[in-house]
Amino acid sequence: MVTAQKHLKSINVSKGIIFVFLTGYLIFLGIGITDFIEAYQMSHLTNPLPVFMSYIPLACYVCAIFSGLGLTIFARNSLVGRSREITAKKKIKVGSIYKQALFLIVFVFSFIPLLSPIIDRGLNNQNFSIYNSDPNSEDYWRGCSDFKLTLEDNGYDVYNIQSSLSATERLNRSILLVLMGPNQMYNPVFEVPYFIDFFKGSNSILICHDYGSTSSLLWQIFFANLIDPNSKDKIPVTIFPEGVLRDNQSYAKNPEFPIIKSFRSHPITSGINQVILSRASCALGGPFVEYFGWNVLGTTSFYSYVDMNNDSIYKYEDDNYDMSLITDAIPDFPKSLSKMPLGGYPQTVFMAKDTGNVRIFVSSDASLFNNELINEPGYDNRKFGLNIVEWLTRGNKNWLVVFDEAHIRPEYMRDLSSAGIYGFILQYVVHLSTNPITAWIYPLLAIYTLRKYIPKKSKEEEKKKEAEQEKKEEMAKFRTSSFFAEKIGWYKEKHRYDSALKLLYRRLERKLNFHLEGVELTTKNVIDMVIAKESNITKNKVRRIARFMDRILAIKEGKRKITSEEEFEALFFEMEWVVNNV
Repeated sequence: MVTAQKHLKSINVSKGIIFVFLTGYLIFLGIGITDFIEAYQMSHLTNPLPVFMSYIPLACYVCAIFSGLGLTIFARNSLVGRSREITAKKKIKVGSIYKQALFLIVFVFSFIPLLSPIIDRGLNNQNFSIYNSDPNSEDYWRGCSDFKLTLEDNGYDVYNIQSSLSATERLNRSILLVLMGPNQMYNPVFEVPYFIDFFKGSNSILICHDYGSTSSLLWQIFFANLIDPNSKDKIPVTIFPEGVLRDNQSYAKNPEFPIIKSFRSHPITSGINQVILSRASCALGGPFVEYFGWNVLGTTSFYSYVDMNNDSIYKYEDDNYDMSLITDAIPDFPKSLSKMPLGGYPQTVFMAKDTGNVRIFVSSDASLFNNELINEPGYDNRKFGLNIVEWLTRGNKNWLVVFDEAHIRPEYMRDLSSAGIYGFILQYVVHLSTNPITAWIYPLLAIYTLRKYIPKKSKEEEKKKEAEQEKKEEMAKFRTSSFFAEKIGWYKEKHRYDSALKLLYRRLERKLNFHLEGVELTTKNVIDMVIAKESNITKNKVRRIARFMDRILAIKEGKRKITSEEEFEALFFEMEWVVNNV
């Protein structure tokens, strides 16, 4: 017996280890597949993965939740020492255990985003975050909190997104969406369709590139517009080479900090003399910019180039961009530009376009608006940022300026900040609720979990009362059976007339309680009920009913005894009369 118990205990421990391992493995598998998809999409812009690949991480997380359910149920049964046999004996429904486990997981996932700010106080030290606002932090210079304060001081309402861009669809106002150095891939299933609709409305977008996902996003939108029959505006795209922009003529500390002094006349460049950048890229210029109708607003000096191999020397053989895939994909694009030189001419750093409904501004650098450079004396970075926002919002302060921080994450690790955890959990909630393929899950889940709290219709309540009444009548008929008669005979034989009358009185008591509808059963209440029911009742009938009720209630409460069979029979026949007259 002891050996069997030890064997059973070892099996339970093994099951627990399997559940823990499986849950953790599925979570890390989902994260790993997400990273692989992002890396692949970033390096294969013209040959994206199939759409269903975007659902594989979600499937891993869903399976992890079910594995967590199994772990919760297993732990619960192990802690209280219940086996399946004990559960069956105590009639505990297995479904209720699953429901408890599901509610526990939902509870934990719901409160993690709410309680995690207690640990990190909600502070955010990430690159380009508008909430990187602690001056005592060594990473403060990388944030954009001063840019946010500048916009708010000039009358703009500034918001940020931590979960999903589709959250802005609930805002009934025009939106200026700011993509400030995003380094996370934009999901082609959930978010690219959002941008398609975004460009159809009266909105604007500010894109600041910083060696991230901006270039892939513009290409995804471009190809999606090509296959959209309702698309009217030509969405421009651009390419940002991977190298570092160097300007050997106009720079601050070194050529990696170019100073932009060449501006074209435009409301954005009004009053701007010089803007400083830091380790920027550039937009692929020349015919490529002209083909898509960009309005170039700012360029570097003639002695600038993009250093692709980090040797600080411009060579055409090393510093060029292979455009063969693009020249082959676009029929009327010049084939001679299959390898675009990245030097020998001024490089494009600022571009704008007005498509009609939407205005777009693109900067090849996001650092010009961080807390370090926006406050750099002698440069117009702050005024330049204000000019951009005023042009994009058409000078209307009623617009919302929304910063997308859902796609700003640490570069070499997972985001474990309170804002990152909140966005990670909520993005899937928003994705599932806004996607027409999966939107049906939430209503069904709500109905399943809350159906017992939903008030039923009056007709259903009436049917339920009728069924209960029929059941009571059947029970009353049962009590008139031979067994019931034998029990009454036994009471009479033993001269226990009080008990016999109490047993017989139950039928009348049920009838009176039914008519009283919850009111206390007293002589006065019974008389009031009878008078209300029968308006022309006689005084003798009222007195007869009252006299009987006083006597039977006294017997039931033990205040009166029946000593003879004659008295018992008299009260029995009187009870039958009352039953037929109330």
